[in-house]
Amino acid sequence: MRRWLVKRPKDEVVVTIMKNKLDGTYSFINLTKEHICSCKFESADDALKDIDEKIKSGEVIRYFELR
Repeated sequence: MRRWLVKRPKDEVVVTIMKNKLDGTYSFINLTKEHICSCKFESADDALKDIDEKIKSGEVIRYFELR
């Protein structure tokens, strides 16, 4: 399972991206807070592009994949 550390202005969380078996979309799973994000994406790459947009808007400071 691929995981990312996401640093936000107020906290840091570990997330993964999982595929929904019912509709084939992808969502972030916040492993730190045990929360499934309601956002849906066509691919895992689209989900990562969303984080890049959140960096531009200031909602996310940075993120990187954990190994």
